[in-house]
Amino acid sequence: MIRPLILAVLLSAAALPALAQQQLQLGGGKDEPSEIQADDALEWHQNEKTYIARGNAVYKRGELTVKADVLTAYYRELPDKSTEIFRALAEGNVLITRGDTTSATGGKGVYELDSQTFTLTGGNLKFVNNDDVITATDSMVYRQAEDVAIARGNATATRPKEQKTLRADTLTGHFAPNEKGEKELSVVDADGNVKLTTPTDVVTGRTGRYDVKSQFATISDDVRMTRGGNQLNGDYAEVDMASGVSKLLTRPGQGGRARALLVPEQNNQGQPGLPGQPVAPAQPAPKP
Repeated sequence: MIRPLILAVLLSAAALPALAQQQLQLGGGKDEPSEIQADDALEWHQNEKTYIARGNAVYKRGELTVKADVLTAYYRELPDKSTEIFRALAEGNVLITRGDTTSATGGKGVYELDSQTFTLTGGNLKFVNNDDVITATDSMVYRQAEDVAIARGNATATRPKEQKTLRADTLTGHFAPNEKGEKELSVVDADGNVKLTTPTDVVTGRTGRYDVKSQFATISDDVRMTRGGNQLNGDYAEVDMASGVSKLLTRPGQGGRARALLVPEQNNQGQPGLPGQPVAPAQPAPKP
């Protein structure tokens, strides 16, 4: 039977003297303890200045937990002869969680402590925050100091329960504290081949921005809106997913009038997509 190996931040100097003088800085407060666990082996390579955990490796510090097949921590020596971790590498079935609301997965993860940046690559790239899910094919980067996540390569942000999807070459998610003080996805910027899909509309363009809390999105540049058999073109679109109102607009100075205003048809029970309420009249484009 393989016994789990547990490495706390402060070990006896006789066992690992260098490790006893430093902490793994992968998240959490400065005074929070760190811990690495592994089922198969826990190694200290003095010449390479690394610590390696193999087999169901787990790193914990504060609210942050990193799981992988293999975890490698790189350290450097300081002028006072102590050491500090400056890079952590997670390989194979990487799972990163922070509290109960945020998680990320990938095939390989690298955390640079100086820049507080975590980069995920490989298969199954996914970032989950509450009800929002972001996926990508090329990379997923999280900048901890800025509370920004960047998904590259067929990046997609969805709310599965609400059938809303924002897709682009690159998605940048900005996080902010909610009423409870928990970090949650606040705004998503989209760049390149943008496509917004709702239960009623499909809107495409080159750039976009989605305000998660207000459920309000803007799509800009070479915009095309499709609803049912109707298709309209314009400079930019405003999509209010909370009310179900979508506007296709031209910029002031280039016609100065709204190209289209679409409102989901509703019956008396308020069910979208059924005959009921009339289409609202067109409105002029707002001034910048």
